[in-house]
Amino acid sequence: MIQNFDFNVGGKTAQFCASLAEDGSRRVLISYADSAKTLVILDASGLLGALKAELEEPDRLIAHAIHKAESEGLIERAVTTGTIQETSL
Repeated sequence: MIQNFDFNVGGKTAQFCASLAEDGSRRVLISYADSAKTLVILDASGLLGALKAELEEPDRLIAHAIHKAESEGLIERAVTTGTIQETSL
């Protein structure tokens, strides 16, 4: 499942996408919509994260990950520094 969204970075709006990792892990990956370059990894590890990943529908899990990445400035930090940002979900 992939969800596209727009986000403003440095005064410019760009298109991004968030998807569940294809390897079966409990991770949400955020990248540019036109590129496979990963910018943010949100990992649903640990007891609380695993419960959230199991109980939430995939679209809600992805929406939660997008909200967290936006509100914590992870997308902007990844774009400006060129470094993949990682956090728990």
